[in-house]
Amino acid sequence: MNILHTETLKRWGGQQNRVLTEAVGLDKRGYRVVVACNKGSALAEKLKKAGIKVYELNMVKQAHLQTVPKLISIIKKEGIDIVSTHSSVDSWAGGLAAKLSGRRLVRFRHNLYPIGRDPLTRFIYSIPDRIIVISNAVRDVLAGCGLKKDRLVTITSAVDLERFDPAAGDLRNELGISGDTMVIGNTSTFTEVKGQEHLLRAFNIINRHIPCKLLFAGRLDGPSKDKYIPHVEECLRDKVVFLGHRDDIPRVLKTIDVFVYPSMLEGLGTALLEAMAMGKTVAVSDIPTFRDFIEDGINGLFFRVSDPEDLAGKVISLMRDEDLRIRLGENARATAIERFGVDRMLDLTESLYMEVLNAA
Repeated sequence: MNILHTETLKRWGGQQNRVLTEAVGLDKRGYRVVVACNKGSALAEKLKKAGIKVYELNMVKQAHLQTVPKLISIIKKEGIDIVSTHSSVDSWAGGLAAKLSGRRLVRFRHNLYPIGRDPLTRFIYSIPDRIIVISNAVRDVLAGCGLKKDRLVTITSAVDLERFDPAAGDLRNELGISGDTMVIGNTSTFTEVKGQEHLLRAFNIINRHIPCKLLFAGRLDGPSKDKYIPHVEECLRDKVVFLGHRDDIPRVLKTIDVFVYPSMLEGLGTALLEAMAMGKTVAVSDIPTFRDFIEDGINGLFFRVSDPEDLAGKVISLMRDEDLRIRLGENARATAIERFGVDRMLDLTESLYMEVLNAA
């Protein structure tokens, strides 16, 4: 089986991580996987390092007349059996290329934004043989937009349990953080829907009760951290650490005592899964996506969405109760092993691809 993935976005995030993880995993299982993505994208660089063949194209809407023929050429040259698309622009180009060359087509859907009901949107969602959604929450959104449930298959993204090992080393010496200083943190890319603003506001409350550090590891949208730091009282700003993008996230997570995920809208939350795999205590916003795998008081704690005071209260309760932190962290790790291992994701994906290929 030869598989072509297409991906438009240049930046790194959970969606690109899914493509990389599947490509590397299926390659190790003996399948041929190639990826077509945008020139200069973070995904292209990581794929090359992993030994996956990459075609870098000008994957923008205005270039469809050039991109579609190029993808058809790649499909024929590489003997592709299945095309898997991920973003809006490449789902048009990749979808049309697959159908025009008579190949099977699988569409991935990673986010919770509703789709339109206009004829063009209906068309592009009608041509895939199957649509893989990364969570039941995404499935429910698409079903609510009128897509038939029998075409929607939930296969959650995964986390590398060997890489995200609780035995990893931390960054405390590098960052000058003593072993007895408590650290709360978040490792998501900075965007409005990820809710870091609410965590920053909550930090003003948390630090009045328990002196601590706030650690962020994630690419900052915009020119600098200047749009976020005003949410923190001036006297506390030296206690907030912005690391930017890091490739050693297991070490970052090892440094954190309580991982906070204040997202307001989330397809799944790869950063959260990574924290759980590391055995971290997690406090998360109470949204439908997280209710599917977080049990309040069992493997994490919920706080009200966009509510810094409730967020602060839940985090303070965790910081004051070491036994609770240990128990929730152990259960979070168990959940990650049971539901979000790479082998499970690959088994389900491989099975679906074979089903699509063998369909009459």
